[in-house]
Amino acid sequence: MKTFLSLLIFLCCAFASAKAQVNFVKNPSFEAFSKCPEERGTVFFANYWRNPIDSLMFGGSDYLNECANAGIFNYSTIPDNAGFYQYSHSGKAMATSAMYYDKTSPTPPPPYDAIYPREYTQGHLFKNLILGKKYCVSFWVNLAEESGYAHNKIGAYLDDGSINKLPLPVGSEITSVAPQVYTNAIIKDTMNWVKIEGSFVAKGNETYITIGNFFPNDSVSTEVTNYWFTTPQYSYYLIDDVSVVAIDAKANAGPDRWVAIGNSTDIGPVEDSTARGMECKWYYKGSLIDSGNVITVNAASSINQIDTYVVVQNVCGNITRDTMLLKTTSLGMSPSPTERAGERLSIYPNPSDGIITISPHTVIPQESIHATLYDLLGRVVHQQKLSFNNKEAVLKLHLPSATYILELSNEEGTVQRERVVIK
Repeated sequence: MKTFLSLLIFLCCAFASAKAQVNFVKNPSFEAFSKCPEERGTVFFANYWRNPIDSLMFGGSDYLNECANAGIFNYSTIPDNAGFYQYSHSGKAMATSAMYYDKTSPTPPPPYDAIYPREYTQGHLFKNLILGKKYCVSFWVNLAEESGYAHNKIGAYLDDGSINKLPLPVGSEITSVAPQVYTNAIIKDTMNWVKIEGSFVAKGNETYITIGNFFPNDSVSTEVTNYWFTTPQYSYYLIDDVSVVAIDAKANAGPDRWVAIGNSTDIGPVEDSTARGMECKWYYKGSLIDSGNVITVNAASSINQIDTYVVVQNVCGNITRDTMLLKTTSLGMSPSPTERAGERLSIYPNPSDGIITISPHTVIPQESIHATLYDLLGRVVHQQKLSFNNKEAVLKLHLPSATYILELSNEEGTVQRERVVIK
């Protein structure tokens, strides 16, 4: 059970005890980069991404970022690009890739020629997947307006890197491997991002994910598009938010937090940088307010109000939920007793039947601790001064079964708060 302490306590200890919710893909949204892109074929500027077989020769997947200099012939800018107009699915960056080439049409002038008819985008995983464990793979795509074709069979292939050793020249069609996940639907939406998702059981050696089209042309269903025709023989897709997640991963709303009135704060698994790129939706008072692993919310309009936020996570149909509490405080918070060695109070059992024992780790003056119990709407439901006998004080609460916030404060103004459950 997560505890409801001060923000400082949570920042110190919550990360170590937080629920596991890990996307195995490094830099899944392409946000971290070594260099701002200024030309095509530079997906390797995004940290941990590259083109398989050889990432430095004869073009390849593109990297786009809002940091790129805007210009009429710049194919690296977001959203106003020379080949399309589109924002990334999340953040400020994304990748693009040519995934189909019509060999029956006359060869267009360079650089769009048969030297590299297809492109592939490869990312690193944090660690090997576990043998026999089931994983959900997902990524988002969008068809660029400059594309001459839309098609299906866009997929993801996970392996130990052996794909990079195939005896193929750069840009060749890779059709000798079977992608674990791919779509049979033709993706032709140029306005909305489309999610491609599927699950598979790991062999235990997967350390790379490669995105592209792994099927020969005669197995690919196509549709000629009536867009800009900048690349009439090619398809050109945008890619963002790639994830590989254990199918049994649980939703994680992050630790409970404080926020000073008039301010805002991030909620969710803020301290876990690997929990990114997955599909999460946030609700407040039953209404959908935002999506993403980490979102920003504002403080309430009144001090001591406690708001409950619910996150719903969908991992290949496995839907889980989690909640977090956000309390609005006055500006300038009191320090917590845990900032002083040995002064934190132990509160047990939790959950309880209403009888709660509070035990200090050091001798404290008689009746120097005041206890206040709040319900989740921030209303005071119980108050008393604690009398410590044999270094323990007992709260006897006759309240309905529910979750409450116990606030303990001393005469010096230090405060400890904890979520308690009465069964």
